[in-house]
Amino acid sequence: MRLKVAAFWALAAVFWLPQIQAGVNVGATRVVYQSNEKDATLAVSNSGDDGVPYLVQSWVSYYDKQNESADEFLITPPLFRLDPNSRNTLRIISTQAQNLPTDKESLFLLNVKAIPSMSAEQRSQNVLQIALKTTIKLFYRPENLKGSLIDAVKKLQWRVDGGKLTVHNPSGFNVVLTELLINNTVSKDLPEVIKPGSTATTNIPLKHSDTLVFSYINEYGSTIKSAPVTPSSIIE
Repeated sequence: MRLKVAAFWALAAVFWLPQIQAGVNVGATRVVYQSNEKDATLAVSNSGDDGVPYLVQSWVSYYDKQNESADEFLITPPLFRLDPNSRNTLRIISTQAQNLPTDKESLFLLNVKAIPSMSAEQRSQNVLQIALKTTIKLFYRPENLKGSLIDAVKKLQWRVDGGKLTVHNPSGFNVVLTELLINNTVSKDLPEVIKPGSTATTNIPLKHSDTLVFSYINEYGSTIKSAPVTPSSIIE
């Protein structure tokens, strides 16, 4: 009987997840930390849709090691109560910037976990409580980094290598891709982020007669579609 009750509440939690998630919202889809600034900020709000306060915990982790906290940053306040119809501002502070590259962006993840409070009635029942986590990208941008993200997108080098698609990013910026169309057909297997100075090799078939169109995320978190990459700009 207990197993049936537990299964019921787990299933109920899944169905209620979108409504719970609507309670706490972050104010951006990405954060760019300029190295010449003392900090970067992110607004967190409780819309009050579900009428309950949340306990909010925040931390920075590595992009490639998402389970490891990044020692290069701290967030204040790291833990706080967020009442319905209220907001707070997270301050991201660099504590070990001297360890980060000065000629390219460093990519991290900013994590915000929200735990809903339980009413006295819920505490007396067999209710499954779910903590919801929002994760967005955190870019640490050195002060003397040359160029811009727009320039970096224009400089992406798309190549045919053994009949497969590769792309090289010669810039110091991280380029976040959301979609790749080859001859108006969606193609997968391309990494989400083309990191500075990196080359992404894929299993996507490609010919010189093919036309590429890709979409990327700009500085403000909007999706931008590129102009078609003509065959003459694809290098063998």
